[in-house]
Amino acid sequence: MSTTTPRRLDRRPTRSVPVGLLGLVVLAAGLLAAWLLGSLLIDGAWPAWAQPRLQTIGDLRLDSTPVLVTAGVLAALGLALLLAALLPGRASRSRVLVDEIPGQTAVSHRDLARRVALRTERVDGVHSARADISGRRLDVLVRTVVDDPETVLRAARTAVEESVAELRPAAEFRTRVRIRRMT
Repeated sequence: MSTTTPRRLDRRPTRSVPVGLLGLVVLAAGLLAAWLLGSLLIDGAWPAWAQPRLQTIGDLRLDSTPVLVTAGVLAALGLALLLAALLPGRASRSRVLVDEIPGQTAVSHRDLARRVALRTERVDGVHSARADISGRRLDVLVRTVVDDPETVLRAARTAVEESVAELRPAAEFRTRVRIRRMT
């Protein structure tokens, strides 16, 4: 039997976009530098289009304003990418049916929202329902054609709360049910 702990089903995704962007920028800069260096080694001179730019860059002092601004921008960009890479993304799944029995069950937020919306649409007077989950908030928008939407709103709130309670999520969702009367 393995002594390692199993991976959690509700893990938070990594930030692959910052790493991918940084990789593309470094790759482009490396390819440009390799091409310029290869041109210098083969021809004995920098390419004609690059000579004025390289001369301008070579004439800059380290305490000049363009160098300091460029260094500050690159440092800020590096810190932002590092922070984005260290902080995991928002979880796309939630653990449900939490009890004493070993094991995990997780459901995606999209499926959970779809389940709540379908359950809410079965309420009398509800024309349609849309549910969205962001963070720990479950927003449900109910559309109705009924003249007195308050009774439909109460019944929809009850249906949403029962639907979430049946799944027994590990972390409670704050539910917000709104109603819109269709004309």
